Amino acid sequence: MNIKKEYPILEFDPNPNAKINPAALISEIDVPEYCVITFFGPIIKEMLEAGRLTQISTFYSASINLPVYETEYNGKKVGLVQGFLGAAGSGALLEELIAKGFKKFVVCGGAGVLQKGIQVGHLVLPESAVRDEGLSYHYVEPSREIACNPHALKTIEELLDQEKIPYIKAKTWTTDAFYRETEDKVALRVSEGCVTVEMEAAAFYAVAKFRNVILGQILFGGDDLSGVEWDSRRWVSREDIMRGLVEVSLKACINL
Repeated sequence: MNIKKEYPILEFDPNPNAKINPAALISEIDVPEYCVITFFGPIIKEMLEAGRLTQISTFYSASINLPVYETEYNGKKVGLVQGFLGAAGSGALLEELIAKGFKKFVVCGGAGVLQKGIQVGHLVLPESAVRDEGLSYHYVEPSREIACNPHALKTIEELLDQEKIPYIKAKTWTTDAFYRETEDKVALRVSEGCVTVEMEAAAFYAVAKFRNVILGQILFGGDDLSGVEWDSRRWVSREDIMRGLVEVSLKACINL
């Protein structure tokens, strides 16, 4: 029996069965075991126009429908889908991808940087995430942080080392409210070791742990929140960086 706590978000229930179970709604289909979730829509469009993608399914929601594609990389089939902004949508997307049959995931996207010296495009492997969002508390008992799957983290590290691609392994801050990243809140997160801020990592890690699948994430340094004023650094137009990161993520995913 669940016990009432001071705050509802602390009332974690470990029961694996919910009123709505993804497996009861989503039919398992013939999909690869590997799947890359990327937040880089323009790169998916490029790959689609180049004939590299075949649509195999769709993620439906009240606000947007996201095609689920299949591609081939180094002789292996890999799923590819655009990420859903925010923890709640990302959690639902991952749930349905798992229900369809995917088992190993790499997520790639951009993140705001909280510390000076991280250039636009520099890669960050979030080894853990501060849980300043809501979804993860419904999948894993309350804690300040949640760790990345160690096998996924090690696999991505080994690939980046092999390819001689510079990266930072560090902590990220997952928040639901990017318009509430105040100066004092940023300072607090920096004091506990966060180098980036984004909106999905903690949710991805929690759902993956709950459903017992492997998931790792690669971020690239985007806008800068380390100064007195926010600097966009035109990160959303850095398609060359995004293109390269999708290719690295595909390669990392088939190594999981």
